[in-house]
Formats: sequence, C-alpha cells, structure tokens
Amino acid sequence: MELKAHAISVRGPHAPMLQPTSVSVGDHQLVLLAGYPGPGHVAVSLGLSGRLKPDGGDVQLDGETSGRVLRRRVAVVDAPGITEPDDALPVQTVVGEELAIAGHKAGRKAVLEWLEQHEWDGFADRRFEHLPVSVRTKLFAELTVARPDVKAVILTMPDRLGGDPHEWYELGRDLASRGYGVIITCADASARLLGVEAAQLGSVSPPQPVQIEPAEPVAPATPTEVATETTGAGEAEAVDEAGSPAEDVASAEPAAEDAVPDEAADVVPAEEVEEPVLAELVDEKKKDLA
Repeated sequence: MELKAHAISVRGPHAPMLQPTSVSVGDHQLVLLAGYPGPGHVAVSLGLSGRLKPDGGDVQLDGETSGRVLRRRVAVVDAPGITEPDDALPVQTVVGEELAIAGHKAGRKAVLEWLEQHEWDGFADRRFEHLPVSVRTKLFAELTVARPDVKAVILTMPDRLGGDPHEWYELGRDLASRGYGVIITCADASARLLGVEAAQLGSVSPPQPVQIEPAEPVAPATPTEVATETTGAGEAEAVDEAGSPAEDVASAEPAAEDAVPDEAADVVPAEEVEEPVLAELVDEKKKDLA
C-alpha cells in the first residue's frame, strides 16, 4: 500500500488553509507532518483521506484517486472539530458508536468486553473529556484499526491535548509495526523534541518515511513439562497421560458462552455504514465565514 499526496492545497474563505504539500507513506512506515498549529492540519488530514477535495494537487492510494476508496482505507483519528467526540459523552457510548461503524457488535456487553480486552474497562462510565491524554489517543487509534478496510491512519495534532509526545510517537510506531501506514500531524516543536526529521506543511519536498520493523508474531504456547514427584517410599505419584496429576487435570472443553443476548447488539456490516463525508461540513463552514 502507498498513500501519496502531490502538492495538495486547500483555499480558505480569506486565506489559504493549506499551502501546496507533498507527503507519502506505505506499509510499515511512519511520517511526521509538522507545521504551525492551525487549520492546515485538519485540511491535510481530510484531503489525504478523501473527505475534502483539494483545490490543487492530487492524492492517490495505490494509484486510485477515488474519494470513496480513500474514505474507506484512510482513517482520520481525533481531528479537532471533525472526528473528535463530544467530550460530555461517556466513554462506553463513544466506543459503541465506533464499533458499530467498524461492523462489530456494539451492545453494552460487547463494548465492556472490548474495553476489558484493552484494559480500559475502568474508564467505561467516565466522560470522554476526563480520559488521560495517552489513553484517549490510543483508544481512538485502536477503534480506528478495528475497521477491516483501513490501511492508513492519520493522527491529527495529538500534541494539542498536551502530554508527552513520545507516547503518541510510540503509538504510531506500534501501528506501523502492525502493517499500517501512519501519518502524524504535529507542531514543529514536537518534531524537534522527538528528534525526528518531519515532512512540512507547505513543502513539496518531504523526507523519506521512517521504516518500522514488523512486529514479531507471538510464539504459540507449548505444553509445560511436569516433573514427577516421588513419595517418601520412592514411588512415583500417579499422573495422567498428559503428565499432570490426575486430580488436577482440568477439562480442555471451553466454557459455554453466556446465552443472554447483548443489549442492542445487532451487527452492523461495515459496508452499510458510511462515515459522514466531512467535506460537506467544511464547505458549510466556508459559507458561514464568507
């Protein structure tokens, strides 16, 4: 996979929102895209993901320029004013909405199981604004890659929330190690603090992306050898055929799942849920400001 933007630009009502900018990213690659905090970060995120048609330049994903293809395969994480949630919503509500968009079960039971799986179940009832910064960014990223068609991820200005830039940079590296192409837009100060050469908003000469080594697959579990204990008389303790004491052998049959249905746990196929085309929101904003 290669996501490539060549000299894309976006006009605003009174001044350019995004000067011509070029950037590219592929599988297992990470790019910082730095620039002065402002609308350029949102404009480039929406342009790269097919949610806003650039006024100049072009965006391609493996040679495809279709906005529909870009919207399905390129995800924008927590863009201010666009894809960020209402801060007053409980965490479990936001998670449920995102799981539904991804085509997964989104009832209360499924949401709580997803949060528990990621060790975030303690945050289920909190308002979203009360999440720790590092948890917020990682939670949104994991919900994003739960969508089966996503190949590239754009973290939009995670440094606007404060916190340690090394945390979201390591998150980007982790996503890239799992095979995604990752672009993180940030302030120049964050890129300098990380010591990473960044592509620049308003520049058509980006550096090479950072190549991340693929994550090593988890080795399959191997049976544990059980040493034979001897009795005081020197006789071996009886063990079963697997090498475990007979009275300690647990059934290998998995426990039956709870048959109680989830609340509103209807599966919503991903192809039937279309994420809002955010270009319309941007166009309306332009009209309001004109």
